[in-house]
Amino acid sequence: MRFINQSSNYRTVFFLIVAFYCFVLARFGLENFDTGYIPSFSWRILQGQIVYHDFIYKGPPVTLYFHAFFMKILPETGQFLWIRVVNYLLFAMQVYLTVSAFDNLYNLSKYKVEKWGLLCLGFIVSLINFSPYPWPTTDGILFAVLAFWLVSKVRKPNYWQFFFIALFSVLSALTKQSFYLVPFFFLFWITIKFERKIIVAFSFFLFFWLSVFIYLVAKTIGFADFVKQTTGETHLNDLISTGLYNYIFLPPKIFLLMALFLVVVGLLFLKSKSKGIDGLLPFFKWLSICLFVLAIVFCFVKEIEIASRIAFVSALFGLVFSFGFKLENTQKLAPVLVGLGIAWSSSISLGYQYPIFFSTGIVLCIIVTVGQEIREYSKYFASVSILVCAIAFSYNYRPYRESVITELTYSLDTVSPKLKYIKTSKTNFQKYSELKKLINTYGKNFIVAPSFPMANYVFDEQSQLPADWLIETEVGRRQEMFIRLAASKDNFVFLEKSFLEKEEFMPEKKEQFSSIGAFIYEKFNLVAETKYFLVYNSIKNNEELP
Repeated sequence: MRFINQSSNYRTVFFLIVAFYCFVLARFGLENFDTGYIPSFSWRILQGQIVYHDFIYKGPPVTLYFHAFFMKILPETGQFLWIRVVNYLLFAMQVYLTVSAFDNLYNLSKYKVEKWGLLCLGFIVSLINFSPYPWPTTDGILFAVLAFWLVSKVRKPNYWQFFFIALFSVLSALTKQSFYLVPFFFLFWITIKFERKIIVAFSFFLFFWLSVFIYLVAKTIGFADFVKQTTGETHLNDLISTGLYNYIFLPPKIFLLMALFLVVVGLLFLKSKSKGIDGLLPFFKWLSICLFVLAIVFCFVKEIEIASRIAFVSALFGLVFSFGFKLENTQKLAPVLVGLGIAWSSSISLGYQYPIFFSTGIVLCIIVTVGQEIREYSKYFASVSILVCAIAFSYNYRPYRESVITELTYSLDTVSPKLKYIKTSKTNFQKYSELKKLINTYGKNFIVAPSFPMANYVFDEQSQLPADWLIETEVGRRQEMFIRLAASKDNFVFLEKSFLEKEEFMPEKKEQFSSIGAFIYEKFNLVAETKYFLVYNSIKNNEELP
């Protein structure tokens, strides 16, 4: 254990872990849903297209331009591997800055926490088997953490610091709608921490950066188009479901009922003994600690995503305990509130509805709020962390939406120079190879439906459609327009057979996933069939366009 308790060795282990992820794990797996989502848009930008004008996108645009920059400067040969390396490095930076910021603010050594060891834990657990493709949620966290770290470094305030804090908080908000509150989180923190002139300056800088964004959008496409495309896909009930319901109704429900029972008993005890509200604080402390232990148990049974929600609730109870119903504690605990706000924002999604990407911040919030209560058990921290890391790392045995890693032996070098060094399963290799042959046969006016959003990027082409992932949530409620464009006799549509077979993550009815794909299957002319695709051209003579 001597080795494990040395900071320099932890530091070495962290860099070795990041290097392993970048140059070994990054090579394995290539699913064709989420992986190509952002690259398809960034590729359009490099072709001179303008977001919201030339193509439909349902979120704010920062992530698209951020990764278009990397796509522009990275070499074409093996480009997608390098994109993955960049995203692993960006994630490692986010984890490092989070731990560094909390250390600046709270001095983690007094909690008997080895910060480089925590970096290893945060990196492995937060990622589990997430493929490092560009994604708005991870970018939103990164920019928010950059702002968080800058605030933690402020000793003698100057306006330039807050100029960049405002910039990064606005960039975070412009990655995804769920991060719209991030600038307000930082405004709250700065309001209770600094004097009035700093608050006024920061408010002005926020207004300045938002005005710059609104001006650029209004000048290039019109602000109304931005608003129209970035609203309407999600509703209030989605926010309630992902941002509230998922955290209240945590499994196992019996445990939560027991916790509620303890709180009720405690309130009755206080009433009978007249000890006041402060007597309730130990209940919040033990609820926090018990939930944290429960989160660790869920990690052991390979339910790490659920564990991240339980840990988040644990941090909330810890915050109540540490706050102690005393307003003077607000300034001390403001970073915890902001950290939990970032974690909560990252979980509001129609897809990945967990705060796991910001697990590092959640664990740090727990340490800061109840760490003094559990420091006597610090001798177990390393052993438990190693076990949790091992379990989280084992998720990589099956990369996201791929076969097990031992079956990923087929190199995609022959499909595209951009996919050089990437290895996939036999099925995926055959599917990509078959798609390449179809393109060579039918020409560059091809459309892949309903998925495969990265096809045009991989093969250096661009379809006439204003989106590449033809599913219900990605076409801006303009299905009829997409069908009419696809029906042109110049176009050949390659419809995935896996869509008709209801592949993984698809709903029971195919129309719920892609009404465009369903219409093409039922109404278009079938001209050819291969192992993985049906080839269509225009609409049948006896059918009508919608």
